[in-house]
Amino acid sequence: MARSAPGVFAETRVLCAEAWRLVRQGGARLAGLILLTQLVLLLIALPLISWVFREALRANGMVGLDLGKLSLGQGFPLTMTMIAIIVAVAFWVIALQFTALVVLLRWPGLGARQFLREIGRVARRLFRPGSIPLIGYLFVLVPLTGFGFTSVLTRGIAIPSFVSGELAKSPTSEAVFAAVLLVLAWVNIRLALTVPVFVLTSSRRPLRTSWRLTRGPRAWLPIALAITVVTLVAGALGVGLLVTAVVPTALADAALPAAAPPVAAISLGAAQVVGLLLSGFATAAVAGVLITRVRRAAQAHPDRITLLSAPLASAPRTRRGPRLAVLLTSLGLAAVLSVAGWDTLHRLAEAPTTLVLAHRGFSDGGVENTLSGLDAAATAGADLVEMDVMQTADGQFVAMHDAQLSRLAGRDVAVKDLTLAEITAISVHDRAGHEDRIPSFAEYVTHAEQIGMPLLIEIKLGGADTADHVDRLVAELESLDALDSNIYHSLDAGSVERLKTLRPDLTVGYTMAFAGGGLPDTIADFIVVEQWTASDAMQRAAWDAGLGFMVWTVNDVPGTREHLRRGTDGIITDHPDQALAARTEMQGETGVSDVLVDALARFVTVM
Repeated sequence: MARSAPGVFAETRVLCAEAWRLVRQGGARLAGLILLTQLVLLLIALPLISWVFREALRANGMVGLDLGKLSLGQGFPLTMTMIAIIVAVAFWVIALQFTALVVLLRWPGLGARQFLREIGRVARRLFRPGSIPLIGYLFVLVPLTGFGFTSVLTRGIAIPSFVSGELAKSPTSEAVFAAVLLVLAWVNIRLALTVPVFVLTSSRRPLRTSWRLTRGPRAWLPIALAITVVTLVAGALGVGLLVTAVVPTALADAALPAAAPPVAAISLGAAQVVGLLLSGFATAAVAGVLITRVRRAAQAHPDRITLLSAPLASAPRTRRGPRLAVLLTSLGLAAVLSVAGWDTLHRLAEAPTTLVLAHRGFSDGGVENTLSGLDAAATAGADLVEMDVMQTADGQFVAMHDAQLSRLAGRDVAVKDLTLAEITAISVHDRAGHEDRIPSFAEYVTHAEQIGMPLLIEIKLGGADTADHVDRLVAELESLDALDSNIYHSLDAGSVERLKTLRPDLTVGYTMAFAGGGLPDTIADFIVVEQWTASDAMQRAAWDAGLGFMVWTVNDVPGTREHLRRGTDGIITDHPDQALAARTEMQGETGVSDVLVDALARFVTVM
């Protein structure tokens, strides 16, 4: 009589227990592999990829990635070829990183020579055409859903917050977006066995094999539950690490303030090393779950999948060598990071003077780009209000962000097809229940002047833009006597250049939905970078070039605190009240404990 398959929860327990056993079995060698791969990625792979990326941009006549000025000229084919090389190299490095982890956990008794031989075997397979589908899995599916293997090379791949934020402002788009994410998550669970199958079997179609092995809830649900358990345990340990790292500094703040900065620097360095190891062990535990599932599938269904024979193991090794090497490496790395952390803590401890800009007004008190939203932002205490201006069918200007009125007014009509009189007669509403009338640009600017609220005016292109739309906008602002009292920005490079040409004395920014590789070639006074790519390195480069640096749209608390600590010139946010409260709190700090907490949170976001 055939024995029935274990239930979902029983299988989950087996996967978790086996994953824990494999991680413990890996021991010091696993810790050493984690440190080695992280150092190789951070010190060699990332700098190399960054250099090739910069050269790819230069081949197209660009010093930084600027989608608004991307040229399809003679250098474009070379640029795309170099970017393809970057993707190939990054894929190869990531695949080998995961391969090393799987091989060590599956065959912990291998010596160095056998271990490298197995890595070489998989590396050769990666050059075959059959491995190409793995690129989409590792570079798109895994990063977007955050399920399965993770790497520092894919950590930045995500759906930009400005995209998800805009989708969340409409019930329909939010529901569709959520459904898409759920489908992606389910597909990722079904394909979660891809890497172990690729490494541990001779299957030429690892994605298809993974899909077949996870058919039915009894097959894929234990995997999802086991990885969820790993994630929760890792999260709890991370919180414990944070508390443990902060306690010594908090005690020093209270008893011996002069000693608090060096204590915080040492705590930061040590926590970073432990955090790297914790993150690596969590990834190893995930790998252990997947390896176990593949092994059990091979035992239950040998007709579907066959595991490769185990390589010949070396003679038993001593444990003292790896442990001592890991300990010394960890201590050395912690010392280096502590020295670097000293400068970081001092820089982050400076009282922030960052401007807080209310994004399209304050949506907690009124509909975006309306007078009620403007008043709400002023009441909240925002330093400036960021707003949008768009041209109507009759060449006039209206305060509006969306080219279509479906989201705010429930009408399937475009701004470019309405006259100013027609559009300003339309009411708009938001999900919070606020309602107001669409104001003309002149009404909005005049009201802002009356309540003493300076504006960051974004010039939007809506399809009805006249060739002289910037000239007309300047003329309207001059007629309102409001040109010099506000500042400006735009995603359209041509509008930025025309405005600076007409009035070089105005403060004008160039907005970038995606940035990378270096600063854009612009005559603007500042750049406005979307939060996803608004890196510390780009901010420092902007300052060195004499440019201001603003970031949009920062709505999460960690992101807000990060940019306040960094001293970013301006934060554009839907929640100016939260940003203002955080700024006030930081300006009143006396110790360094809170600075350390934010520094640790900053490390966690990039770990």
